[in-house]
Amino acid sequence: MPHTVWVANGKGGVGKSVLMMALAAIYEASGRPLRLIDADDKAKLSEFMGPEKVLSLKIGASMDEIRANPSLAFSYWDRLAEEIVEGDTGVDIGANMDRLILSWAEKSNLASLFEDSEVSMDVYVPITAEPLAVSSGLEVLETVERIFPFSRRILVLNKKAGPFDTYAGTPEFRRIESLRDRGLYIVEMASCVSEAWTDFERLKMPPAQVITLDPKTVAQMTGLGILAARRATGDYASWLKQLTLALAPVTHGTVSN
Repeated sequence: MPHTVWVANGKGGVGKSVLMMALAAIYEASGRPLRLIDADDKAKLSEFMGPEKVLSLKIGASMDEIRANPSLAFSYWDRLAEEIVEGDTGVDIGANMDRLILSWAEKSNLASLFEDSEVSMDVYVPITAEPLAVSSGLEVLETVERIFPFSRRILVLNKKAGPFDTYAGTPEFRRIESLRDRGLYIVEMASCVSEAWTDFERLKMPPAQVITLDPKTVAQMTGLGILAARRATGDYASWLKQLTLALAPVTHGTVSN
């Protein structure tokens, strides 16, 4: 049975691509690699993983043209559906693309195709403690629940912008509680304190590659001293392990199928 993993949020900078790369590493390590797909006009995932490892579905029309007439993109994205029914896939939906792709999915009755093809589906929605990130994430979750009622929805609380304490009791988190009552999974993604985090991002290095580097190599690549490089790699590895453990309750059942 094919399995598809989507990562989406209309807000940029919430950790979508990093999360997709971490999920790809988890599936790869478990012997069930994902066919990675960029559904994004910026192709960020491809920049990190390499074009040979990622199918980059760049948009056939300009963003302005698509916003004015979404049907221009519908037939172009049919290839995404073809890839998904063929095998296990990981789909990174770029910022501002979620509404367009979900509109295509609804108009095309993609849920029916998935059910006929026995495709199982997990949709991860990372958010940071910022109003637009939270509201955009909730919109995705509620839309996915409506369009793909059989899917598993996973909210990832990315703490890179700080904790979510201030949201306790807000209307947004009451909506989250309602979604949780209807089956939403909630996972925490700790902020990475690695001193080389920004360097690894600048160098377009995926998590699975970072943890294979020795401190001397990190020092040469980043300009850090050897002790700082040792701390940086150790902290990064600890962060990735913590995220993998946090995701385990969700990924365990799919990577072993």
